Amino acid sequence: MLYIENSGVRVGVLEDVGGRIVLLQKNGGKNLLESDESMWDEPQNERFVPSPDLLDFKAYNGHEVWVGPQSQWWKHQTLNKEKIDSDLFWPPDPFISFNKYSVISHSANKLVIEGEGSPISGIKFKKSIEINNDGKVLFEVEATNIRDEEISWDLWLLTRINGHCPAFVQIADKADVHVSEPTHPHQGEAPYRINNGCFYFVPKEKSDKFEECTAKAFIKPEKPVIAALVDSDKFLAIRFQKEDPSNIHPEQAEVEIYSFATDKSETSLIELEYHAPFKTLKPGESMKADEVWEILHYSGECNEDDLCDFFLKSI
Repeated sequence: MLYIENSGVRVGVLEDVGGRIVLLQKNGGKNLLESDESMWDEPQNERFVPSPDLLDFKAYNGHEVWVGPQSQWWKHQTLNKEKIDSDLFWPPDPFISFNKYSVISHSANKLVIEGEGSPISGIKFKKSIEINNDGKVLFEVEATNIRDEEISWDLWLLTRINGHCPAFVQIADKADVHVSEPTHPHQGEAPYRINNGCFYFVPKEKSDKFEECTAKAFIKPEKPVIAALVDSDKFLAIRFQKEDPSNIHPEQAEVEIYSFATDKSETSLIELEYHAPFKTLKPGESMKADEVWEILHYSGECNEDDLCDFFLKSI
């Protein structure tokens, strides 16, 4: 694990598991991200070794970067014929999720790491994570085409938090949200609400008829921020560059919120997802995407009206 710290904020990165952020703390408090600490110090022989045939997935969670659209994950490679012909998109590129990163630079409050190139997606990532003097986390990912031909992807930034945390996105109209059906037939629909221009899932209101309730919300945000109550007195606000919807791949949305809800918070998950513009890169060409994370102090009541009101005033 690699750590950086500034102004009471601490970030931890697993450089040998996709260079993902798995720890976010304020003043030594609880981890505000969803990630199983017991997996961070696994013996090296238990870590996945990426290969074109690795179709397993291990949920280290935290924050990572994928490419989109999801339907094309395995369609631009020649190393796994079965996945080229399959309609099953899952799992994501194992070289992106599980490859090792090298440290380019590491200071007290800034870390720059670079991953190995992926023969599945034809891309490699360089990530910069910095905590500034205001305690904000500045995250940037640079993706470079490592092939001898053009490739087309978007950059898909995912931040995972506990599945019972209320997460909010501002919308201008109900038509700016599409909520999918449950992921699998045995799962129920994930309940949600639109209140005062805020969209949010309400996982604690899941149907008792189903052990799991799931859905993904595809959202055109009014403002470029997602925020969630990640502790009783802390909101995590994630800000990004707002784009014209025409720059987003039509299969995705600029903001996507995935809800996996059970009756227990420890087995539930929320994903806060941002899609950067879909671009075509020439050989050797790069593109970037960035987010700014801010931990906001919350002193209100834990009810929907107060939470929505705080969110709208904070953005």
